[in-house]
Amino acid sequence: MLRPPDEPDWQPLLDFAPDHVDDFMWMFAVELEDGRRLDAYKHRWSRRYLHLTDKGRVFVYEHSAENLDQPGWYREANPIWLLQIVLPSGDLLASHHDCVEWAKRARQDSNLRPLAPEASALSS
Repeated sequence: MLRPPDEPDWQPLLDFAPDHVDDFMWMFAVELEDGRRLDAYKHRWSRRYLHLTDKGRVFVYEHSAENLDQPGWYREANPIWLLQIVLPSGDLLASHHDCVEWAKRARQDSNLRPLAPEASALSS
């Protein structure tokens, strides 16, 4: 039985990125057409989302660039790629001087960071 959509489920995030749980906010849950639940977690500083199932599958939300009035959809994504996109790094991380503990963890996880993106590569 699925939890109600307004009840947070932290287990998918605990399983996926246990060292970063404190850096996320649970935002909402959605039920996919096949009955799976996706929990959406937003990173406090990068403002980017992780969409996770209870089985460890990772999804991104997409929509048509030509018609923003149409509903979007979820597509399964590579977990490492998505974590690289969601976790702040480079200039974004440097802009949060008060996040010393997070910066220590980020340095420990430096193998998960992408190369420095070009200015527009991660614009959202």
